[in-house]
Amino acid sequence: MADVIDSHLDDILKEWDAFIASQFSSAANTNALAGRDHRSEILRAIAADLRQPQTGAASIDKSRVLAPAVKSAPETGAEMHGRMRAEEGFSITEIVSEYRALRATVMRLWAITKTPLSDATAIEDVTRFNEALDQAIAESVDYFNHVFSSERIERDTLDKELKLNRGRLEYASRLSHVGFWYCDLPFDVLEWDEQVKNHFFVAPTATVTIEDFYDRIHPEDRELTRLAIAESISSRNAYDIIYRTVNPMTYEVKWIRALGGTDYDADGNPIHFDGITVDVTAQKLVEMRVAESEARHRGVITNMDEAFALFDPDFNIVEVNDATCKFVNMSRSQMLGANHWQLFPETYNSEIGLMYRQVQLDGQSKFLEHYYVFPDGRTFWFEVRAFKVGDGVAVLFRDITRRIKLIEALKESDKRKDEFLAMLAHELRNPLAPIVTAGEILWRISKANESVATPAAIIRRQAKHMTRLIDDLLDVSRVTQGHIHLQKEVINISDVIAQAVEMCEPQLQAKHQYLTTTSPPSLFVEGDMARLVQCVANILTNAIKYSETYTEIKINVRSEEAEVVIEVADTGSGIAPEMLPQIFELFVQSQVTLDRSQGGLGIGLAIVERLITMHGGRVSAFSMGEGLGSTFEIRLPRVISSRTTDNEAIEAKSAPVRILIVDDNVDAADTLLMITGMLGHVSLAVHSAHEALSSIDNFKPNIMLIDIGLPGMDGYELVQRLGELPSGQGVRKIALTGYGQYEDKQRAFDAGFDEHLVKPVEIEKLESVINGSESVVN
Repeated sequence: MADVIDSHLDDILKEWDAFIASQFSSAANTNALAGRDHRSEILRAIAADLRQPQTGAASIDKSRVLAPAVKSAPETGAEMHGRMRAEEGFSITEIVSEYRALRATVMRLWAITKTPLSDATAIEDVTRFNEALDQAIAESVDYFNHVFSSERIERDTLDKELKLNRGRLEYASRLSHVGFWYCDLPFDVLEWDEQVKNHFFVAPTATVTIEDFYDRIHPEDRELTRLAIAESISSRNAYDIIYRTVNPMTYEVKWIRALGGTDYDADGNPIHFDGITVDVTAQKLVEMRVAESEARHRGVITNMDEAFALFDPDFNIVEVNDATCKFVNMSRSQMLGANHWQLFPETYNSEIGLMYRQVQLDGQSKFLEHYYVFPDGRTFWFEVRAFKVGDGVAVLFRDITRRIKLIEALKESDKRKDEFLAMLAHELRNPLAPIVTAGEILWRISKANESVATPAAIIRRQAKHMTRLIDDLLDVSRVTQGHIHLQKEVINISDVIAQAVEMCEPQLQAKHQYLTTTSPPSLFVEGDMARLVQCVANILTNAIKYSETYTEIKINVRSEEAEVVIEVADTGSGIAPEMLPQIFELFVQSQVTLDRSQGGLGIGLAIVERLITMHGGRVSAFSMGEGLGSTFEIRLPRVISSRTTDNEAIEAKSAPVRILIVDDNVDAADTLLMITGMLGHVSLAVHSAHEALSSIDNFKPNIMLIDIGLPGMDGYELVQRLGELPSGQGVRKIALTGYGQYEDKQRAFDAGFDEHLVKPVEIEKLESVINGSESVVN
């Protein structure tokens, strides 16, 4: 602004002369030459003032014509101009009109020659210029006031000039997008012009209160703004703050700078709090972009231990570091200026070439791992990160061959671990199978011998527990690879609930929570008892964790059409809406609504979802939001129970069949021989595949229980040989083995087995399979 005044001084003075000559009759008495001298001095003084740094307080004082007068100072150009105009018969109104015309001339020239008016620096120029011009008006009118009598300077005339000054400020506001606000203290209704209302997303005709002011400020900025206002009023310092305003309908955000200060009465009490607002959103966005650019550059510098390359828009190599030269086995001089596609033509249509061009096209940073074979035969896996820099693309890459090999080694190790666990389970099942069967025999005998009842029950119970522990050895790989296999039976869902509640009882007691359970006595599903208990207990544990002490948790079991519904509801921390679609994904944790000290939901719900899906059901979660509790719902297919739990009833229904047992473990074979005999069947035990083949014609079995791991000829080959014999055509072949993984079961069916049972088999399950055979015993 100061440069515009200096460089266009003659043009400004000419327009000033023309305005006076055309508007005022008093102009005939003016000394044009003297007037130009005074006006030149006024303009130079304004330009000099604009170049001087100025505090916020001084700016506010000057805008209110409060700049202190120095009595001993030489007479200023404005004061001489006022004295001269008074002697020539000009009125105060005419003097002010001169300055208004001057303001319009300078602003017009400035707008033509300067930067866009929305620029923050330009806004400051406009404000400073208005302040300096107001000071010149004050100095001219002050002398005028001394010369003429008080009758000539009525209060209403000064008020009129103040209104004109307000009009000039409003004109400047429209031109520069600066808003003006005026507030009586204490705060109540606020006087805002249209520009301020626009800054706060308020309608032009709306009445604004102090509550509206704070409501439209971003929540993170409200308290800082309150403190800034209070500090400005109490300390008499200028008010200068930047905050964000938010549109409550669209959530659009503006960055606003507010400057102002306080008026005080004669007793020092604050009476007015006035100032301006400026939209600095564009400036803030530029600052954020600059910060982002600087961060990217800092990232490049930080990672200079990695290989680095910079391409221009045509993918000519602009820069590389030593690590790159070493990696590609080329010198820096060979690479700089060369085209990347010419040096490495095989990369153009590869995934890495496509990635480079996509980054250059859309500007989005990208990452990949790439396998590359150099022309000299060297092979590498390397990690590549590409991002836009200016019009070109920058690339950071490093050799990860060793890491990839380690990962492959870990995969191989994991495979060997799975194989070891499978073999371990098999080796443990083989000796456990006769223990389980012997325990079953003792338990059945104990009906006639009470002294055997207690140890028989212990052996039976603990053998089943050991069986589950062996199965758990495989669960690590089963969970991650989807190889969990269910041991299904018909289950009363009330038994599932009872066991789950029993597992969680200590947690409930620790938090003094109380549980309400509603469950019909007889709703049945087909499933794995232990896994279903695990699912319900997992969800109940989450409800306990994320609910406060002394709260209620509800379990409601009901039947809906062909489904059994288990509902677990709490009044705890709830789940954020954006988390609900992901809540059952593996390793997903809530970031907001759940108690972070508890570690979030994590893997537990993912396992629940998989297990319930394997049961033919589904699980879902509901929540109204943070602090409003959660409800988890498990739905399982309902079955009509026809089972009889009384073992004697099972035995009574069993029709006798002829069973050939083939197992090289003599104890296992003998105990199976005893238990099948107790079940009323005619059985024969042999210990090799060859014995089985030589016995089949004479024994004529209906069922064969065949161990897979037989010496000489394994169970798979035996089944295939049986399929070639006329006497083996009608025999049901049941694999009874320690190999229990999914692949083992599938291999057995592919080999020709009709059933696959895992050692040690529960007697009820064995009898159920045997009952599927037609009796041919005379």
